[in-house]
Formats: sequence, structure tokens, C-alpha cells
Amino acid sequence: MNKNWKINTLTPYAQKLASKYNISSILAQLLLNRKIKEEDFSSFLNPDFSCLYSPFMLPDMEKAVLRIKKATKEKEKVLVVGDYDVDGITSLGIFYEFAKKFKDIFSFYIPHRLKDGYGLNQNIVKEAKERGVSLIICFDCGTNSYPEIERARKFKIDVIIVDHHQVRQGRFPSFAFINPKRKDCFYPFSHLSSAAISFKLLQALKNTSCKNLLDLVSLSLVCDVVPLQGENRILLKEGLKWIRKSNRPSIKMLCNIGRIKQENINPFHIGYILGPRINASGRVACARDSLNIFFSEDEKEVFNLVNKLEEYNRLRKDIENEVLKEADAILNRECLDKIAIVIEKDEWHPGVLGIVASKLVEKYYRPIFLFSFEDNLGTGSARSIPSLSLIEVLDKCSDYLLVYGGHRKAAGMKIFRENIDEFKEKVNEKVEAMVSMSDLVPTLKIDLELSFKDINMGLVEEIEKLRPFGEENPLPLFVSFRVNKKTLLKKINNGYSVWLTQEGRIFEGIIYDKDITQIIEYGECLDIVYSLENNTYYNSVRLIIKDCRLSKSRS
Repeated sequence: MNKNWKINTLTPYAQKLASKYNISSILAQLLLNRKIKEEDFSSFLNPDFSCLYSPFMLPDMEKAVLRIKKATKEKEKVLVVGDYDVDGITSLGIFYEFAKKFKDIFSFYIPHRLKDGYGLNQNIVKEAKERGVSLIICFDCGTNSYPEIERARKFKIDVIIVDHHQVRQGRFPSFAFINPKRKDCFYPFSHLSSAAISFKLLQALKNTSCKNLLDLVSLSLVCDVVPLQGENRILLKEGLKWIRKSNRPSIKMLCNIGRIKQENINPFHIGYILGPRINASGRVACARDSLNIFFSEDEKEVFNLVNKLEEYNRLRKDIENEVLKEADAILNRECLDKIAIVIEKDEWHPGVLGIVASKLVEKYYRPIFLFSFEDNLGTGSARSIPSLSLIEVLDKCSDYLLVYGGHRKAAGMKIFRENIDEFKEKVNEKVEAMVSMSDLVPTLKIDLELSFKDINMGLVEEIEKLRPFGEENPLPLFVSFRVNKKTLLKKINNGYSVWLTQEGRIFEGIIYDKDITQIIEYGECLDIVYSLENNTYYNSVRLIIKDCRLSKSRS
């Protein structure tokens, strides 16, 4: 799919800041492009664990800590509930560091995706009452579970919520509600993952730095796609150090089965190799298997569990491919004229709908809503384009939904079959009013135009200071115009190589996208979008080409 190139320009303000902070004007502009304020330049380039905010600045933190300590002192029964994704599982894994000393007090429960659905539900509350539970702690869920919390209160069960999801109402019926997205919250950073909030709860409970848990925090930050700025940047930068040297059997076994050198783990490995395996059991079976790899210190048990997760992941891929094939066919047959695409089918596996929706968004660049029906009830997942907030859309269509929740880019819903047609109409009506046609064309955000004479190893080293890359801190992209081919394309390993020249400077370009190679083969004079990389073998700069066009004369 053709992309719009949105190219930032080098501003006088960046040149001024470069002189002030003794950095290049290019690095200064990269920071400004990521909306880093001048006063935060130093902390962004030099993230420091000691600069984290006190956990007690989070709302209700002190109240939660006192209540949990009271429960341990008085030997109450406490039920700990979490979500079935990486963020929820690692949240529980972090809290287990405190709870494992009180095994007679704390029990852990992750809802089954198909049997229980997401988060705290009425059956969990009912079972808690029958077991004599007096405190429920919810991680990565519970923010909007008002009926369930009210029922727990009637049973004289206190509920503590540790979560980061958007708050839909202003009332907080729980005993303690630790969520930096509360409207009455004055915590300076609102984009923590739930596992990061769990980490802060653990710090408050133990009154220590708890750095040994940062390997689990780093898993959540990458897999839950939270903005990698502010505290998240500090936690991930430090967390990558810990995960690379972690002695945790789960980390070692996951690296082995994913064929990753543990000492080289980066966000790509976490997001695309480790994360899917941790998520797999919650998608096609029960997430308890994933949770247990972080609870157990027995290497043989963890080995068996990780191999089980590998089988689940293979099964997940097979199911996902089948659903994707069917959904794509329905889309092409029925939905190509729609701005918002809503597709439903009986008995699709709900555990893969989110992944399939993401792939369809990538292919068609439309908001995608997928529903799987069993009898009269549909379970759905939605994914969006950058310019459209799903939660805002669902708020406007809530009359047709049984329940819904999520974030700007991803959401989950339940709907009765008789409402699906009206929901389709309403969603399209609202989305059409919220987006323009230009929003429906993918945009490649390019940091700066560079001439080849601007490129050197010093620039690559400066860009390295921006790592780790991810949400709201993307890998910097540059554009160069009227670049000439020096050589023909050559196949190398899993990509292609071509040598390019401009104004007497020559660099190697590496291409992994076969569509781009066709343009390069055809043209002699090219406009290219690329990132910069250090070719460590030759200690030289090379260009990783992300997009390409045939050059036109520029005024």
C-alpha cells in the first residue's frame, strides 16, 4: 500500500538547543519530534533509576499497602486476580515476590478467556465469598467493574484495584483504586503498564528498590505497547539490563526455545518472540500455565511448562491463519466500501481475534471490529488506525453493546446477535464523522531530510542514545532525494543489498521488503526512506531502506 511521506524539517529552535546542550542539531530535532520538552532532554538521554517517583504519589497507594499488611498480620484470605495477557501475568509475577512468603493467605486466579471472559466477574466474587475471602486484589483489570465491586462490598469483601485502563466513570467503589489515569490523580506520569504499577506497589510493600523484578516489568512495557517515555523509559532501559543477566528459569527457558541469546535481548525479541509465547496459553487454553513459569523456581517444571507454551503458540498460529483467511475473504466480499469494517462469524476462536484484527488493519488501513458468535452472544476485538480512538467510538455506540473496554488502539466488546446490524451502521456513521479521507492512507513519519554528506558514525552513535525504541519513541527515519544506484541488487541472507551514491558519498542499503526491491530494480535515480545502522563487521554505516520511490525533479 502506498504511503504518504510526512517529513519534518530542521527548525531554528533545534539548532539553538543543539548549541545549548552540546549535541547535534539532528539529535535535537529528533528529541523535539518525539515531543520531548527542552527541560527533559538530559533525563531522556540519560535515564536514571533514582529519578523514579515515589510509589506513594500514586492514588490510594498507602491505603492499599496498609490493607494488604493488615491481611497478612491477621491471616485473612486474599484472592489475587489478573488479566490473561503478558501485562496481567507479569503483574501477578511481580506481586508474587511479596505473596510467596504468605502462601496460606494469598491465592491467585486468572480468568479463562472463553469460560470467564476478561477481568473480575460475578462468579469470581461469589466464589470468593464462599471461600471466606475478605480481600480481592485485581491487577490489570477491575477499573470499570462497578457491579462486581459493589457486590463484593455487600459481601463485606474489600477490593483493591491495581490497573492502568481508562476510567469511564468518576466514582470509585473499591477500597483502594491505584490507577494513574484517575481524573483526580496528581501522579506526574499516567502511562505506566499494570506491571509497572505492580512493581511500585511491591516497592511500597517491601520498602526496597526491587530491581530484581525489572526483567518482568520490561516484558510488560514492550508487550502492552505503552509509551516509552517518562518513567517507562527509565524502567525499560534498566529492565533490559536485568533481563539480559536474569537467572530466572522462565527467562532462560523462553530464550532457549525462542533461540535468542539472552545477553542480546532487545525490545523486538520481547515483543515478537517472548511475548507471543507467554500470551499463547491465555489465547488458546488457560493462562495459568504462563503464570506458573514465573512462580516456579524448579527448572524441570519450568522447562516442561515452556515447551507446553511452545505447543500452544504453534496452535495459536494455525488458528490465527485460518481465521485471518476467512475474515479476509468476507471483507473482500462484503466490506470493501466501508470505512469501519465489522465482520462476524459463528465460532471463531475469540483468543486470536485481536491479532487477526491487527493484521487486517495493517493490510487495509481501516478500523477493524471482529466478532465471534456462540448462540446469541458475540465476543469481539477491535483494532484501530492512529487517528481514531476506539474507546471514543465505542462510547458513542454503547447502546448496542453488552460490555466493552480497552484503549485508544485496541478494545474488546460483547454484543447480542440482534444488535450487530445496527452496531455496524452506527459504527460507520460515527467513524465517518471522526476521520477524514487522508486519515485512511497510511503515513510514514519521517524525522528529517538528510544528504549523504550528513551521515557518519557520529550520527549513528548519537541515535543510539535514543534507545530503546518503541511506542512514542520510534526508530528515527530519514529521507534522501535523488540517490543513484552504484550496483545491482544482490541477494544476502534474508534480504537484499545495493550500494547507493549521492554527491560523491557511497553507502550500502539493505532491503527486507520485496516490494521495495522491485522499485529499486526498475529505477536508477531514487528517493529513499531509511534508518541508520552500524555494520559492526566493517565498522561502517549502512542504510536500512523502509520505503522507496522513483525520483522526480524537485523545485
